[in-house]
Amino acid sequence: MSLLPWPALWAAMILWVAMATFQFGFGISELNALHSRFVGAVATRECLGLTDVQYGYATAIYTCGGGLASMIMIPLPMYVHVGRRTCLNAATTLALLGSLLLACSTRLPLVLCARLLQGLGAGVAVVQVPLYLQELAPPSIAGTIGICNQLATVAGILVAQAVGTWAVLGHHAWQRVPQVSAVVAALQLAFGLSYAVESPGWLDAHSAVPGVPARAAEAVRARLGLDYGALPQHTSRDNQRASSLSLEQGLRTVALTQAAQQLSGVNAIMYYSTGILSALLPSMAPFVGLVITMINAAMTLPPLWLVDDPRFGRKRLLLLSATGMGVFSLVLAYALAYAHAWLSGIAIVLMIACFSVGLGPVPFVLIPEVMPPAHVTTGSAMGLGLNWVLNLCVALSFQPLRRLLGALDGHTGGMVFVVLGGLNLGFAVAMHRMYTPI
Repeated sequence: MSLLPWPALWAAMILWVAMATFQFGFGISELNALHSRFVGAVATRECLGLTDVQYGYATAIYTCGGGLASMIMIPLPMYVHVGRRTCLNAATTLALLGSLLLACSTRLPLVLCARLLQGLGAGVAVVQVPLYLQELAPPSIAGTIGICNQLATVAGILVAQAVGTWAVLGHHAWQRVPQVSAVVAALQLAFGLSYAVESPGWLDAHSAVPGVPARAAEAVRARLGLDYGALPQHTSRDNQRASSLSLEQGLRTVALTQAAQQLSGVNAIMYYSTGILSALLPSMAPFVGLVITMINAAMTLPPLWLVDDPRFGRKRLLLLSATGMGVFSLVLAYALAYAHAWLSGIAIVLMIACFSVGLGPVPFVLIPEVMPPAHVTTGSAMGLGLNWVLNLCVALSFQPLRRLLGALDGHTGGMVFVVLGGLNLGFAVAMHRMYTPI
């Protein structure tokens, strides 16, 4: 599906909006490759000298900041009529400040403050970006445009992992990693303040608010070069959704898909893949994280075309993804238990591939579609707040659970993936029964 016929400013706006979640992905993977530059017995010019526990705090506080910002976005729209453009400029400012502070950090308190600022910006971005993209997208390619959210996220993860690997293996300063984030954020902020326009969908919904000019949404659509003929289609679609969707059903679907994404085990692989495979593939362990992020990025591309294809669509991609992750989780459990080194590596790669085509991008596309129009922002904030909380739970509980179940599998680490396989297959059954596409 070609996007070339669409106007340049509209395409630039889509890129600008999606780049906010590039920063979210960058923050997730920012410290992963820099473990040796943060953790050490003593502080040196090249190493901050943190303990593993302190390094864990620096990783976790990013998730805490993101979850807090996402939850704040629930009551905020009720009391402060702030547009999506302003929210994304604020998120970019937080990302810029956090990255600059991290690049200058020499002690743990500064690292924690920097990561908290980055997390707050990411939390605002992951709530606003799916809504902004949905309100900018013509109905015929709404799903494709929605996938740009996840594509930008995995691009951020990949770039952070690649720059971090380059810094460590090339013996460059680790500060190059947050400096890259700062440069990207500065460019985003410059565009956001100079050229970005407010979401026409938000302007339509807030046309009666003082300070919002009359016919502002029409003026924005004209500037973007969008076809006025699409406007009645948007209105008709929203009226149909308002009459056919209930708030309770929408919240259940959002909660189910967000939980399925985080409890699939993907973040356990992202965080701990090197440790999982180091005993079986010691020579490959330093490159496992980079290879996984490359697979994650590459396999996010097919949903750009498949999500709006009637032969696939949202539900089939979700079911294919969850079922595939369940099956390959069980394969990984077997491979670890019986020390099949290359089968373990292949199983992990296939798990990431399955995640990337469905559970990765589709839950974010669904939020504006399954919620009644008046409750989209609330549903988005609640769903993404749940996403952050479960993300933190997985990060903190995976290693203890793996050790606890080690008594059952000879401490090979395989039994925990039996649990994850069962969860994925259970979510596939639940989504088949509960989620009905519009």
